[in-house]
Order: sequence, then structure tokens, then C-alpha cells
Amino acid sequence: MELQDYLYNIGLHGAAVGILPYLRCKLRDAPDFLSGRLGNYSADILPGGSPRVWFHASSVGEVTGAVPTVQAFLERLPGAVAVLTVGTPQGLRHARARLPESVPVIPFPLDFPTVLRKAFLHLKPDLYVGFESEFWPNLFRFLRMNGVRSVLLNGRLADRSARRYARLRSVFQPIFRQFEWLAMHSEEDLQNVLSLGASPERALVLGSSKYDGLLSKADPEVPVRWRRQLDIPRQAPVVIGGSLRGAECRQVPEAFGKLRELCPEAIGIFVPRHLERIPEMVQWLESHGIAFHRLSDIEGTGRRRVFPVVLVDRIGVLFELYSIGDLIFCGGTLEPVGGHNILEPAAWGKAVFYGPHLKKVRYEHRILLESKCSFPVSDSDELASLWRFWVRRLPELEEYGGRARNALEKMGGVVSRQVELILAAFPERFFGVR
Repeated sequence: MELQDYLYNIGLHGAAVGILPYLRCKLRDAPDFLSGRLGNYSADILPGGSPRVWFHASSVGEVTGAVPTVQAFLERLPGAVAVLTVGTPQGLRHARARLPESVPVIPFPLDFPTVLRKAFLHLKPDLYVGFESEFWPNLFRFLRMNGVRSVLLNGRLADRSARRYARLRSVFQPIFRQFEWLAMHSEEDLQNVLSLGASPERALVLGSSKYDGLLSKADPEVPVRWRRQLDIPRQAPVVIGGSLRGAECRQVPEAFGKLRELCPEAIGIFVPRHLERIPEMVQWLESHGIAFHRLSDIEGTGRRRVFPVVLVDRIGVLFELYSIGDLIFCGGTLEPVGGHNILEPAAWGKAVFYGPHLKKVRYEHRILLESKCSFPVSDSDELASLWRFWVRRLPELEEYGGRARNALEKMGGVVSRQVELILAAFPERFFGVR
């Protein structure tokens, strides 16, 4: 073990005094998930077969990109074994709902040597494939020690993260040099990994597999089903506030309220990014005298929607709900979060409104802006103003939505190229399974 590894582990174990109690508290409703994060997997977690590929996606967003790639890889190599690790309970549920039972989806092991030792004994990977931006020093040291090659797909590395890693170059430079392939999301991401020592011959811009999956998921029956379930009249404009964070949980409903002063028949559907926000949104709506349903009050109950607002209190339905939206706001953009997937509405041929904080979705923002199919706003007042303008011009707004889908279609084809990179990363002893 190198000196920098010793120092990292000293700091990590010191932090464990606070980390483990925090996780126990945060995951008190998911004890099995915490056990998995400690490397306690069942002995028969993986079936027999070869090669064995360990895929990792941190949470819901990363899982969205990972699923089509995992599926395409297994179609290409049906005898291979794949396992997907996920870092959050929400991501775990999201992945299990989208992958066949033959693909185990389990918690991602914490970056402690004792935990990783147990994980490697169970998983015995021949290749590690990570999605987006997780670079755990002990994990990559164990991969090196066990002769396991690694690939990064949908790679992201923000300027701020790159500066932080540069200050710890002795810890992180070996990681970036270790990858067989670094398939980055954008040119900015590529330049950041190159600045940290990644090999130019093994790093490239490939985009994101999230986009391939979005287009294939846009089933035309979905909007018909949701309009029927939510009893939405044909003439009623539908506002969607998706992935709302922090103050957006009140700012976007406030903007909707200003819209209803002009268009009282409008219907608002609000989806917080995290379900923990539901109680405060309920309190805010009640304190402002806004009648609403929780989605769970309607789904599967036979009850009809009679109020103008629906508060979505379960995960996994936002993408489908975008299909019925006319005026769509993507969250994490008025709050300094950096944005969530602002291209999801485009799969349904919808224009999108979003705020100024776009550091995580700069590439997508540029694509939409160049295609003239998005509406960046500086604050919630501007959002309300634009909604009031466009609510009387919805047929024209549909033309913007058509351009958005065309832009998304041009970004497709990433999954098949990712599978080729995965195959190219295998050691020579696996050439026979291609």
C-alpha cells in the first residue's frame, strides 16, 4: 500500500465515527440496504457463468443510463454474468423495476478495505464498469490488486470536482490512469479527466446512454393512460413541475397559481425530487388554501380527480407524467443544485422550462438552446410570466417540442458504442466469448 493510500484510509476510518451512525439513521427504514453497503451479500448472489461484469450506478439518474447498456451488453453476450450495484435505496428500487431478475441489483459496498474484501469474494468480477462520476480510491486499489480492468461510461467530471481531485493528485491520478476506457459525456468532462492524468488514447467523448433509453421508453399509450387516470379534460393545460428541490417546492406551485389567475382551468402536477419533501409541500399547499390530491389518493382507488393540483408522492413516474404536460419545468435549476435530466420531456416532443443553475446539465442545455426548443428563466417570476404567455399559444409551443425530440434523436446510438468499448476492455483470455 502506497503512502497516499495509508493517509486516505486513516482519514476514512476517522470519518467512519460519524459516517456509520449517519447511515444507520438515514437508512433506519432500510436495514437490509445498509447491511449490503457493508458487503454482507448472500453467498449465491451471482449465478455461474463467464465473463462476470460488475456495473455500478450511484442513484436513480445514473441507473437510468446504466439499464439500457446492461441490457444491450447481455444481448450481445448472453452467457455473461452481470451485477449492478447502486448507492441509494431509491436507485435500487428503480433498477430492480427495470432489469430482469437474472441481473442481481445490490447495494454498493462502502469504500473500506474490510468491506471491499468481502464484496470481491462474492462478486469476483472480470471487469468493472462505472457510470458517471464515482472514483473511490480503495475500490480502484482493489481492482488493481485483483487484476480487474475498469471502464467509465457516461463520464462526468465537473470543474469544481476536477480542482478538488487535483489537490489530491497522488490519490486520484492513479485512478484516472487505470481506466481502459473513459467515455465522457462532453468535451468539458474530457478535458477535466485529461488534466488529471487520463491517457488521451483511452479517453473520448461519447455522450450518454440515457438518451437512447428515453426515446425507446416514449410509448404513445402512456399519455392516454395518464389522462384517463387523472381525468384531464382535453382543453385543460397541464403544468408539470418535475424533480423539485428546496425552495422550488413552493416557487413552482406559486408560479402555477399566477398562471391560474389567467387560466383557471389549468391543472398542476408537482413532483419533488425526494419524497421527504412531501410533508412540507402538503403544509404549504394547505396554508395557501390550494386544494390538491396526493397521487396515491387517486391511483388504484377509483377516486376521480376534482382538485386542480396533484402532488406526486411516489418515485418512478415523472418521465411518464411529462407525456401529458404542456408547460414543463425541470427542477434543480432554480436552486443551486445544477439541474436534473432536462432532456426527458424532449422524448415526448415537449419544450422545457428551467432555471439558471445548469452546471450538471450544461451539455444538454447547449443542445436544447441550439435547437431553439427550451426556455431558460432567471427566477420563478419569469417562469410565471412565460407560462402566462405560452398558455394561450400551446399549438406554437408544440413546434418547439418537435424540435426538442429531433435534437434528442440526433444524440442516440450511444448504447451500441458503449457495448463495443466494454468488449474491447476485456483481457485477451475472454476474446473467445465475443
